[in-house]
Amino acid sequence: MKFRHFFPSVLIGVICLTGCSDQNGGRVKVDGTVKLKGQPLQDGTVSFEPLDGQPSRATAIVSAGAYSIPRASGLVPGKYLIRISAGDGKTAVNPVDPSKPPGPGGSTNIISKELVPADWNVKSNQERTVAKDGSNRFEFDIP
Repeated sequence: MKFRHFFPSVLIGVICLTGCSDQNGGRVKVDGTVKLKGQPLQDGTVSFEPLDGQPSRATAIVSAGAYSIPRASGLVPGKYLIRISAGDGKTAVNPVDPSKPPGPGGSTNIISKELVPADWNVKSNQERTVAKDGSNRFEFDIP
């Protein structure tokens, strides 16, 4: 008789715990804006590289000055190095074989001028902390 009451109680407990578990592994949504010289960055990327040994990193596409990383593929709380990149959108002739266009099937080196200063990408020391609770909205204003 006691077993009959015990099993349903355990089953309800397991269902409640399963329903309350974090399906996203503690990841959070991150979003924000990117401005370059006071204007919204039209096309580019913003990358979050872990500094505290977190198991997550992410790169978001910047479009019309905005970016978003949804919670499902978001970041775990911690400190991140920020790298922002944007090319000028121009391609160059393949220096090895000018008859081939740059890109796949042609040159493996598409030459595009980087618009973002090095201290915001290859030499970045920009850090942001992603929090477990609250807004993880980061505004980047690149001079």
